[in-house]
Amino acid sequence: MKEYATDNLRNVVLLGHGSSGKTSLAEAILHATGATTRLGRVEDGTSVADFEDDERERRMSINTAHIACEYSGVKINILDTPGFTDFVGEVKSAIQVADAAIIVVDSVAGVEVGTELVWEFCEEYSLPRFIVINKMDRDNANYRRALDSAQELAVGTKLVPAQLPWGEKSKFKGVIGLLAQQSHPGIGTESEDIPAELVDAAIEARIALEEAAAEGDDELLIKYLDGETLSQDEIKLGFRRAVVAGSFVPVFLSSSTSQIGVDPILKGVTRYLPSPADQPQVKVDGIAREDEIEIGDTGHLGVYAFKTTADPYVGKLTYLRVMSGILDSDSRVYNYRSSSEERIGTLHVMRGKEQLAVKRLHAGDLGTVAKLAETSTGDTLGDKSHPLQFPQAKYPGNLYAVAVSPRTQADSAKMGPTLTRLCEEDPTLKWRNDGGTRETILEGMGDQHID
Repeated sequence: MKEYATDNLRNVVLLGHGSSGKTSLAEAILHATGATTRLGRVEDGTSVADFEDDERERRMSINTAHIACEYSGVKINILDTPGFTDFVGEVKSAIQVADAAIIVVDSVAGVEVGTELVWEFCEEYSLPRFIVINKMDRDNANYRRALDSAQELAVGTKLVPAQLPWGEKSKFKGVIGLLAQQSHPGIGTESEDIPAELVDAAIEARIALEEAAAEGDDELLIKYLDGETLSQDEIKLGFRRAVVAGSFVPVFLSSSTSQIGVDPILKGVTRYLPSPADQPQVKVDGIAREDEIEIGDTGHLGVYAFKTTADPYVGKLTYLRVMSGILDSDSRVYNYRSSSEERIGTLHVMRGKEQLAVKRLHAGDLGTVAKLAETSTGDTLGDKSHPLQFPQAKYPGNLYAVAVSPRTQADSAKMGPTLTRLCEEDPTLKWRNDGGTRETILEGMGDQHID
């Protein structure tokens, strides 16, 4: 994969309740951008994001998957997170390194407990976001009901439909684009005239879209209030500024398993969601010389390790976000927590379990490196002469504990190091030896998590 400058990056985290269709949406995006030649399915265990054996067996996401794809000259780093609340640690880690979020809502169930939880996380980190009402082709799908439930969730935040549905349930055939006033059948790359029965609704919805765009820029607002009609480019400009500022949340529609409405979502991501450059500074704490550093290639190197896994083929794999500066393959960095130097081998960009080698990562980009000896989740890497520490994600306390024991005597020597490795990978896992009962206690977020 080629290099991308900071302006041409989008780091987007997929959030939502379990079974809302996040992984299927990621799969549809990969197929639509040409990253894959066939559309995988969660039910068949063939999706790119759910590549672990446990995920394929259980038909659910357990770990956050980094999926990189390219669209219209923009690199989109998708972080597909688990929807089950036991794996909240994966969600928190992904949100911390994302610049925007897509919250996926099931068109039948509407807003659920998991949706409420991730909305609160987005509020905590002030993430600009989209809502995607998914599975519009399902029996009992109801766009209006799902939209109303989302608006009830977004107290104090206005939701603005960017599209209208073209049909519903088994008759869902595409979306009505409000900006260009065109209908988009199927995946959404082609355009047609809006069906006559939907023209009035589309015109009315476009007025609301234009009003929201005008609110994003003072000059556009004056022009709009003077009775002038905003051009498409002006609406795009105002709309983007309003989304980045969090003034409102656009709502998109899709059926990811049928690939309906995927291309307009991709257009929305590249047009309206922020790049890392739109956040000019990032906070640092601890041993830093300053309270904030600038995001850009010319700044001092600062890299945050947000996830660690044990790959059966390459060993320890560390997921990184370059917060400032440029990280090169075959270079050396300094770990401020362990006060040790680490050698960076070949950098990779992930697409599920597939590793795509790159020469360097620019400020704001995500990638991985193998076999870092001293680096754990939450560590900061950089130049020894300019120490800094990025704040770690705040994880909830453990809720569930079980006593564990080795199956055989030979396993007893391996259990401690294995549990330690697991806890290094997942900050919401902890283990300890209970002095009173002489048992080994493993603590996590729930029975599924521990299992």
